[in-house]
Amino acid sequence: IKDLEGLQFDWRGGDFEFDVLRKLSRYYMEANKYKNGLRALRSAAAYFPDHKFAPEVAEEMSDVFNELYLNDGADIMPPVEALGLFDEFRELTPSGEKGDTMIRKLADRLAQVDLLGRAAELLQRQIDFRLEGAEKAQVGARLATIRVLNKEPELALDALQKSNVAGLSPLLAAERLKLQARALIDLSRQREALEILKDDKSREADLLRNEVFWKAKEWPESVSVLRRLVRSTEAAPGKPLDERQALFVLNLGVALALAGYDKGSAKLLADYGSAMDNTTLKDAFRLIASPGATGLVDFRLVAGKVKTVSNFKSFMAGYKERLKEGKLSQIN
Repeated sequence: IKDLEGLQFDWRGGDFEFDVLRKLSRYYMEANKYKNGLRALRSAAAYFPDHKFAPEVAEEMSDVFNELYLNDGADIMPPVEALGLFDEFRELTPSGEKGDTMIRKLADRLAQVDLLGRAAELLQRQIDFRLEGAEKAQVGARLATIRVLNKEPELALDALQKSNVAGLSPLLAAERLKLQARALIDLSRQREALEILKDDKSREADLLRNEVFWKAKEWPESVSVLRRLVRSTEAAPGKPLDERQALFVLNLGVALALAGYDKGSAKLLADYGSAMDNTTLKDAFRLIASPGATGLVDFRLVAGKVKTVSNFKSFMAGYKERLKEGKLSQIN
C-alpha cells in the first residue's frame, strides 16, 4: 500500500494511474480499509470516465458496498464508522428492496448500541424518500418506537402521521395506535390516549390505560384494569407467584385500598396472601391488604412509592429488548 500510494502521486494520468488506483483499492480492501479502498475506486471512476475498464470499477464499488451493508461485512467496523462510510458513499445504495434491506440492517446496529438519533435519521429518510404503502407504515412504527425511547414524543407522533396509509393489517394498525397513545401520554394528553385505545383489549393497551388512571388517582378505573392485568399473568389463587405476578397483585392491592373496596381487599388477601408471603413483596402486600390497615397507612404515599406495573419501562420493555438484540426491524 505504501509503495502504491507513493506511485499515485508520482504518476498522473493514463492507464498507469488508473491501474495504480485499482490495485491500491484492492490492497486497501484486503487490509479492511474499506473507506480508502472505495475512495480509490471512486477516484479511478471520476478521473477516467472513458476508460475501457471504467464500468468494471463502478461494478467493483457496488460489489464492495453490497458486501459491507447487505452481507454484513460492515459488522467488523464500529457502528459509527459503518454509518460514516455509508453516508460518504450513499450514492451506491441500490434502489428497491436491496437498498431498503441495507438501511434496515444498519439502523438495527445503531439502535442496538443506543445510537437512537442516528438510527432515526436513516429511517426518516426511508419514510421521506424511499417507501410507500404498508412498508412505509412498518418503518414509521419502528421510527416512532425509537423516538419514544429517545424521549421525543412529538417526533414519534410526526413519524406516525407521515407514514399513515390506508389498508393496513389489523396487527400493524393496532401496534401503531399503541405507539401513538404512548407518545400522547408522554405529552400529558392522556384523554386523547384513552380515546385511541378504547377498542383495544390487549394487555399492552391495559398497561397504558392503567398508567393514565394511576397517575390521575382514578382508583376504581385502575382496579378494573389491574384485575385484567393480574389475570393476564396467569396468576391464580392458591398457586405460587413469580416476582412479576406478585408485582401486579401488589399494585391491585394498592388500587383496591385507595378505591375503598374493603371486600375486594379481603378477597385479594384470601386469594393471594399465602403466595405473596413467599415473595420479596410480602411485607408491602400484608401492609396494604391486612384488615384494619385503613387509617394506619398513608395509602397515597405508598402508591407513590410502589413500582407500578404500568410504567413506561414496562410497556416499552419488549421494544427495548428487541433493540438490544439488534432486532429493530422485527417491530411491526
